[in-house]
Amino acid sequence: MLPHPMSLYAKREYGRCPCGGVYDNRSVEVRLTVNSKVVVLTDVPQGACPNCGSRVYKAEVLERIESLMKGTKVRKDIG
Repeated sequence: MLPHPMSLYAKREYGRCPCGGVYDNRSVEVRLTVNSKVVVLTDVPQGACPNCGSRVYKAEVLERIESLMKGTKVRKDIG
């Protein structure tokens, strides 16, 4: 079990896509291969443009994923 669920990072707006669309908030499943093993992260917040299909992640989410893969701790506050 993750010490800080990814869903805590989802409470943010993603703004506008370069195509002019507005990113929708969604939760997705992310599959990664780490040390030859498949790791599945669920409820990962993502911004998705309904116009062009572009997908974006907040920096905090990417930092959290990276720390999970490295086994390090990240800050508890999500500001």
